[in-house]
Amino acid sequence: MARHDLTSTEQGVPVLRHRQRPRGEDWLCSCCGKLLGRIHGHDVHIRFERRHEYVASLPASATCKRCGTLNKARTAIAA
Repeated sequence: MARHDLTSTEQGVPVLRHRQRPRGEDWLCSCCGKLLGRIHGHDVHIRFERRHEYVASLPASATCKRCGTLNKARTAIAA
């Protein structure tokens, strides 16, 4: 989810800086509150286990890995 820029200090030392992006709204499990993904407009961004990353269109559903509850996100969360 994060983007980085490589910049240099006055001494010429390369530094990796985090670029700020819109955060989106958290999609949380309705039972235990575990983060399932982030909603950006009409899409949901899901990432787990460091290697698996998905972007899906709403409506979306997911099973919580912690408690097994089926969660549904039907529309974008109002900001």
